[in-house]
Amino acid sequence: MRQHSATIMLVPLMPETRHLIGARELRMMKPTAHLVNDSRGPVVDEAALAKALRENWIAGAAMDVYETEPLPADSPLRDPKLENRVRLFSHFASAGRVTRLSADPHKGMAGRCVQGVIDVLEGRYGGDPANMPYVVNKEAFKGSG
Repeated sequence: MRQHSATIMLVPLMPETRHLIGARELRMMKPTAHLVNDSRGPVVDEAALAKALRENWIAGAAMDVYETEPLPADSPLRDPKLENRVRLFSHFASAGRVTRLSADPHKGMAGRCVQGVIDVLEGRYGGDPANMPYVVNKEAFKGSG
């Protein structure tokens, strides 16, 4: 039985993580490996990934985030020759009504967004976004307070 391994991408999108996984990194993976990206699309160089799949550098990939969303019809990842090796999903994990629309910041993104704006405008948490609970990618604000 052939063993497979997976590399799962869960990193924030920052200048230093854009195309974190490109041709060099894909070539270092085992031919039985699968790449799973459900963090941010631009973390993976999609052209390099398509080439890696076409040339059998890796066994497969699964993604629900893309460099351009929705994934364009002419994306190299949509090549029919790759359809048995790549799984392309819509970014549906956060698509539930409560998750998207609830005003409660403990339940929904809309509530978190509004609460984050209120926290900034009212200068809560010492006015430092890095300390605010509903601010994402806090590392981008280090030393801003």
